[in-house]
This record gives sequence, structure tokens and C-alpha cells, in this order.
Amino acid sequence: MAVLCSRMKPATLVTAVIAIAIAGVVCPWAPRAGADPRYLAPCAVTVAAINPKTQLAHSDCRLHANDRVGANFDVTYFSLPEAPGPRAVKVVVTDGSGAVVQTIDELLEPSSPSGVGLQDLDGDGREEIIIPIAQHVFNGSPNTRFSVWRAEGDSTHFERTQMVGQAAYPSGDGYVVSNGGSPTSRDLTFYLPTGAGFTLVLVLTIEAEQVEQGTNRVLTVNCRAHKVDSLQAIDMDITTAQDTFCASPAARAIWPDAQRV
Repeated sequence: MAVLCSRMKPATLVTAVIAIAIAGVVCPWAPRAGADPRYLAPCAVTVAAINPKTQLAHSDCRLHANDRVGANFDVTYFSLPEAPGPRAVKVVVTDGSGAVVQTIDELLEPSSPSGVGLQDLDGDGREEIIIPIAQHVFNGSPNTRFSVWRAEGDSTHFERTQMVGQAAYPSGDGYVVSNGGSPTSRDLTFYLPTGAGFTLVLVLTIEAEQVEQGTNRVLTVNCRAHKVDSLQAIDMDITTAQDTFCASPAARAIWPDAQRV
């Protein structure tokens, strides 16, 4: 149903109603309705860009998962003509037969750095839905708050986990890690893939302690666990967990040549 132009005078409004009924014209200042999924073009960019250097386009389009389930994701954004940036996104999930199996609605901030994308974060052969929500500067470095929607096994139902960082990837030892922070301090948040999406296990902070003057080469680093959650899922106490995760491939990849102190 078309939106009528409320700024018109009564006599002009009657004429406009007739014109709208014939031509389907919508007021230019009316909020844009979601695009018809039947006519969505394939997304130009399918891989999630969590923390790009410049803001990327948010275009209504269709994503297709290149995995064994092959679900489709119809992505439409809502924005306001008088305000920059997207305000919300809707992702309609359809299975191979075209039936709608889930609808995902996510509120966005105008600083959302990029559009919805897909990526197999945990290496299980299924692609997760990644929605960048907002980007903010933390100690001189941009970090993105984003949601990750994961489906277990061959399910077409996705569960939500919110993460913060500059990248997300497999940790190398069965976990998924989000990597964020600043140039001299990195926060690695470890998640365990579960039927509820990704369960947060703990956060490591790896800080540069000694830096070589002139070259800025990091000589020594300190690694500590400062937030723990669901350690019972991996049957570890905090001391064991800190020792184990600080020695993990993901943690050792941060300033790999530096001495651990």
C-alpha cells in the first residue's frame, strides 16, 4: 500500500490519491519498504567484512550458503532519508525448497561498517551469518560489534552470539576466537561451538610490556585471563585455563617472536 503525501493541501491530496492508485507513486520522504525478496540480486560481496578500513555499502541482496545445506538469505535494510547509515536489517532464511524457515531482525547503528556476510568460522562445513552492528574506536583502533548466527549440524535454525573485535577465526585448537583491542594490547575471546551458537569460555588480554625503541618491535608480552565464563564446559579451573589458552596457537600468534613473561 502506497504512503500518501501528508504535506499536500486537501484538493491536491484527492488528485494525488488518484495518481497514486494509477501509478503506484510513493512520497520521496516516506521510509523505504523492504525490497521484494523475489527480485533481490545476488550479493556482490558474500564474505563477511567485520572491520573494513572504510564503510562499505549496505545493499538489499540475496546470499547463498555454499555448504551442504545450501540455504538462502534474503537481506533487506531499513534506513531513514534524513539520517545517514542503516538502522536495521532483516534476514529471511529459506531452505532448498524455498520455504521460509527463520526470520532474523537486527538493530544496527549508523556506524555499521559493512553488510551481512557469510563465513565458516568454526570449520564445521557450515557457513555462519555475520552481521556487523557498529564500529567504534577503542584506544586508537577501530573495533566492531557484530552478531554471529550459527546452525548446528544440518539444522536450518540459527542461534545468535554477539562478539566484539577486528576479526574472528578458528583458534587452531577447536575454538573460535574474536581478536580485538589496540596496537599494544590484544583481547582474544574464545568461544566453544555448541547447539546454542557459540558459548563464551574466557577472554585473554595479551599486552606488550617491552618495546624496542626505534623499531617498535615487541620484545616481551604478558598474557592473562581476565574474564571467564562456562569453564565447566571444558572442565578447567581458572589457573589451568589461563596456562592452556595462553599457550594456544591463537595466543602464540600474537607477537610470536616476543618472550612470554
